[in-house]
This record gives sequence, C-alpha cells and structure tokens, in this order.
Amino acid sequence: MSGLNRSLNGVYSRRLQRTLIFIAAAGVAFGQAPRIFSRAIFNAASFAPAGVPGGSIAQGSMLSIFGTNLGPAKGVPASSFPLQTSLSGVSLTFTEGGQSVNLIPLYVSAGQINAIMPSNAGIGLGSLQVTYNNLKSNFSPMQVVASSFGIFAVGGSGMGPGAVHNFVTQANQPLNSLQTTAAPGDTVTIYGTGLGPITAPDNVAPPAGSLPVTVEAWVGGQTASVAYSGRSPCCSGLDQIVLNIPKNVPQGCWVPIYFRTAGAVTSNAVTVAIDPKRAPCSDPNNPLTHIFTTGGTGGTLRLTKSSVHEDVATLAPVDAATDMFTYDLRNLPGGPFVFSPLLSQPPAGSCTVFEFAGDYWGLNGGFPSPLVQVSYLDTGTFTASGSVSGDLAPAVSGGFGAFLGSNLSPYFPSQLTINPGTAKLTSNGGTDVPSFSSTITIPQPFTWTGRDELTTIPRSQPLTLSWTGLPSGQQMSILGGNVDLPSNSSALFYCVAPVGASSFVIPNAVLEFVPATRADLRASKGLLYLVNSSPGNGIPVHASGIKTAVALAVYMFGKTVIFQ
Repeated sequence: MSGLNRSLNGVYSRRLQRTLIFIAAAGVAFGQAPRIFSRAIFNAASFAPAGVPGGSIAQGSMLSIFGTNLGPAKGVPASSFPLQTSLSGVSLTFTEGGQSVNLIPLYVSAGQINAIMPSNAGIGLGSLQVTYNNLKSNFSPMQVVASSFGIFAVGGSGMGPGAVHNFVTQANQPLNSLQTTAAPGDTVTIYGTGLGPITAPDNVAPPAGSLPVTVEAWVGGQTASVAYSGRSPCCSGLDQIVLNIPKNVPQGCWVPIYFRTAGAVTSNAVTVAIDPKRAPCSDPNNPLTHIFTTGGTGGTLRLTKSSVHEDVATLAPVDAATDMFTYDLRNLPGGPFVFSPLLSQPPAGSCTVFEFAGDYWGLNGGFPSPLVQVSYLDTGTFTASGSVSGDLAPAVSGGFGAFLGSNLSPYFPSQLTINPGTAKLTSNGGTDVPSFSSTITIPQPFTWTGRDELTTIPRSQPLTLSWTGLPSGQQMSILGGNVDLPSNSSALFYCVAPVGASSFVIPNAVLEFVPATRADLRASKGLLYLVNSSPGNGIPVHASGIKTAVALAVYMFGKTVIFQ
C-alpha cells in the first residue's frame, strides 16, 4: 500500500480544481447583509439537494453555499496551508444542539462559498450562518451526517464523465474520457468528498490512509473491489477512492460508477469510458453514440404511445394515456467529455442515477438544463399518414418528455392516434433541412407483467420487473424515481436491460438513492416507467443536412408507486 499511497500524491488534477470554483456574476452593495438562498447548501461534488438521501453534508467534507452578498465581488481562493477560519472577511458558523463550529472557507465570492465542514461538527439538523465584513446572514438549515459521499464530475454538475483517472504508471495517470478509456481489470482513481471525518486537523494537508467507513462500489452494475478510500494527501476535504474495474464490466462510453457508504447512503453517479483495447469508446446498442461523440447533425423522430396507471393519492384508479410525436434534431458539438442525461445511455444490464432540485415529473420538469450546448435544426412542420391519424399540433413538453430527449421540439396533439402498423412522417422542410419523409413500423405493444398490482416498493430490497411480448432483438429501458415536493427535490434511476431479456432486477442500492414517499402521499410523486423503442437501432432517416438520425416507435408504460 505504501507504493500506492506515494502515487496518490501526484494524481490531483488542475481540471478537478476548476470544478470546485466558479465566480457567480453578483456584486456586493456596501452595507447589505449576506443572504443564503433557500435550499442552497450542497455537497460540493454531487450538488445533491437536501430532500434526497444523499443531500446531507458529511463531517470533514467540502460544501458549496449559494446566495447574495456572501463575500467579495471578485472571488478569492485560499492559497496556502494552514487554512484559516476566515478568508477575505468571510467566516461561517454551523450550530447544532447548542454547539457551534467554524467552517474553513476554501473560496469566497458574492454568489458562492466553498468551505470544509469540520470533522468535529455535531451530527444532526443544525443551522449555518455566514458573516461578511461583520454583517451576518440569515440562518439556513442543514443536516450533518457522518458520511455522504459525492463524486466530482468533469463538467462540475455532479453527473456525466467523472473526475476519474486511469492508472497506467505512477507518472502517467490521464483523465478518463471518451478518447482515453480504461479497460476491464484496470485500476482507476475517483475523486469526491464526504467519506467522513478524520482525526487530524482539517486545515492542513491530510494524512494518507483509508478511513474506517465501509465503502461499496459498482461499475456498470458490477461490484468492484476498493483498494483505497480516504483523503487525498494533497488537499483538505478532498477524498479519493482507488478501485479495480471488474473484468466482467460492460464496455461503453458512459458506464456508471456509484458508491454506497456505511451500507446506507448511495452517492451520485458519474460515468467512465471503458473499452477492452483502451481505444476510443463505442456503443453498438446506441445508434447515436458516434454522432454524439464526434459531432455533427443528428437526432431522433419518435412516435410514442404512453399510458400511466395512477392509483396513488387518487380517489379512484385511472389510466392516463397520451399519443405523441416528438423530434429532436440538433447540431451536436462532440468532444471527449460530452454528456446529455438519458441520451447518454448506460450499457445494457446496468443502471445510472440522477438527482437535482426541481420536480422532474411536473409540467415544466425534466433536467434543469442541457449539459451539452447544442443548436436545434429547423426542419419545418411534420404531417403523418398510415397507421397514425390526426394533426401534429405544437404544444409544450411535460417533464416526462425529457426522457425522449432533453429540450425536445415536441408535439402533443389533441387528437393524435397511433396504432400498430406502418406510419409515414413527412417534413415540409425548413431553413436547415429540406423536405424529407421517413417510414416507421409500429409493433404490437408489450405487456408489463403485474403492472397494476405494483404499488409499494421497499427500497431496501431489489425489485424485479418482468414483461412479455417484446419484439425479437429488442431491449427494455426502465425509468423511475421520486419527487419530494416539500423540498422540491428529484432523484431518478435509469436502467437498460440486456437485449432479449424479459425481466430486470433493480438493485436496492439504486432504489435507496431515491427519497422515501412521505406519509401524506400528496407530498411525493413516485413513478416507474417501462420504455421500449423499436427497432432497437432505429430506422435511418435520410435527409440533406442531417448526418445521422433515426426514427423510432416507442411504447412508454408507467405506474404510480410508493417508495417505502
């Protein structure tokens, strides 16, 4: 282990440092007291909201605080050890059970503070207060726990390609990317914060050594052995986990990694690119991966039949059905770290997880913003014929529409009917793409076995879902999660079953990621969807101005549930 510990000292990446710091565009007016925004204290790596299981702040971890007038207009980072409890006139105090501790600021600005919660902070619900130039902020509630691990992502959002370094030699540990992949059996180092307290001071470079907390790891749905789980010797509050990628791990561009600490709290998920030959990644089951990673014009046309059986917090069971057409045609930038939630699919047989503030299932729900800057193509308007009847009239996308692609150009028609058979979609052309047409074969719907009887889901146990009638060679996607309305927090899981499978088991570590349903069922929104896109790789769309696009028929069957 001594050789491993020595190698850890050189792993800390400047790229990771940049994920910790950004300057909010906010000025400080003289004499104005600092103010912490509501629900605006997060783990500095995962940015998990307070209403989800991973949303508490661990002893000894780094946290991010957002507000106004929190510090100087120009951001100031801490520059040397020993770190102090005051930085550029900013200090922070956490009080729990009548006992107060001073946080250690790492970066201060008007809009954001990054700081370390001391290892000796009290465990429980307390309050945080910021003082800037002797002016005190409001008290903001926060929960402190012994451990709650968050993983840093390259994009600084808590999702997508992670701060994962491939171990080649002690002197060569490149950042994993879609171009610089790891192979099954390789060793990687993952950076995060929140493993738990240390006995040494928090304001100096911490000693190396694994912490006593139990750490479980999953890569692509496979359990992984952990060789080291403790502080990074370079940096206060920064943790690193060294693990061996399982030899049976699935390959892909966005293979999820997540952890569970103390057998209780599941971390956020980030992705790692894996290829058996350490070549640039590929994903044979996702027809859009190549265009998404290399850049160019592409996307999807989808005819979707959606039905949700609602029997939680309702006076009587009801089936809410919608037929819809959506298209998502973009100019994609490509790059080694591109990622878009739900479009960057996990490999078959695995699950990934997401958490963020907001109501995902709400009318204006979905992911907060695209993680890839894109420009959408003007293709004109569409008409349909064949087994599709009714006008394609424009309307506003609901939250579940984000599953079909973030920021879609959607059509929710008032009288659209989609039936099994052959449908033809025709565009009259726009400024970016001239007129074209595409034909989709719509199969018979699959059957979700026991859907209407599934109501309560114990999060401590694996959940097996089954179905029949899936077309040959197809695969099932599973989307589920819960919204905690009082805290305005969402946590989701997204799983992909192997091709040809008729069932899938969602691990309890994934189910534990979502918040439990509240006693007042109206205060939560638990939903589970089975989704099949046919054919699996789509029907190629041939149109001038579009490099790679596919047309799909989608069945999306849902059920309201209680997460226990």
